[in-house]
Amino acid sequence: MSIPPLPEGLINNDLTRTANAMHSFAIHLLRRAREADKQSGLSPERLSLLSVLTYAGPLTVTRLSELESVSLPAISRIVSALEQRGLVKRTRSREDARTVIINATSKGRRVMEKGRRRRLEIIADELSLLPRKDQQQLSRISDIVENLGKPGR
Repeated sequence: MSIPPLPEGLINNDLTRTANAMHSFAIHLLRRAREADKQSGLSPERLSLLSVLTYAGPLTVTRLSELESVSLPAISRIVSALEQRGLVKRTRSREDARTVIINATSKGRRVMEKGRRRRLEIIADELSLLPRKDQQQLSRISDIVENLGKPGR
């Protein structure tokens, strides 16, 4: 894997070089792992929405539209397609009957977890090619990266 040069105008320092390498590595690794997604029979858009519902929980169509940066009509079409396959279900909010809540079904969660398992197997296979010392170092780095998203770190 080759890492592209830093974009023009970006300060060249350890942090930006590290960010550049992590960005490039993540994209390459996810491209390889994406091969597992094809086995689900779902489009990337449908998988993405199912993933949000599986891991974030039930959401309104409006919130899904915001999270996925997709128009409400497009989200409605994706939800309908997933609903036809039994992967999501629509329910009315108890607080406001006008509000529709979308939830992943148990079948949808199984499809998502199976795909996630395949992706992780591909990534783990890639990592297994590294020397043990590098694998251990990546494990320590993953602990550090995990803390990036935590509030009050």
